[in-house]
Amino acid sequence: MSDSVLSDFPVVVPFTLHWSEMDAFGHANNARTFTWFESARIAYLARIGLTGPSGAGEDRTPGGVGPILAHTEADYLKPVVFPARLVAGARVTRIGSSSITLEHAVAGEADGVLYTRGNAVIVSLRYATGEKVPVPAQVRAAIEALEGRSFSP
Repeated sequence: MSDSVLSDFPVVVPFTLHWSEMDAFGHANNARTFTWFESARIAYLARIGLTGPSGAGEDRTPGGVGPILAHTEADYLKPVVFPARLVAGARVTRIGSSSITLEHAVAGEADGVLYTRGNAVIVSLRYATGEKVPVPAQVRAAIEALEGRSFSP
């Protein structure tokens, strides 16, 4: 990857735009952005131990606590056209008592052109009961280690 706008993102996932992701207007369908964000977010969550690489679920998370998406949004900055090699990044901007806010971005892999940016809020959930729970201390510590900085409670 070139010296990109994603150089400050600790988790970056590369991928190729598929022809089938294009819409009638000749650019990537806007809904694809959320799939790209999701790929980076799941990779991030696996790195911090909030979910396994195969996804969330009561039997796949420590103590049955895992993430659930509460909010997501995107700003479309430039259309993505075929062919394209892209990277999607994720980084944490805030850790709340039971939530984590992530920033996302999608850029060109070689040229670093920023196509989309956005954010997502996930909530720590006990899957068996459906209740929000505090972000586990080991997850907070893993985020701070991965990001190389502290987050105030």
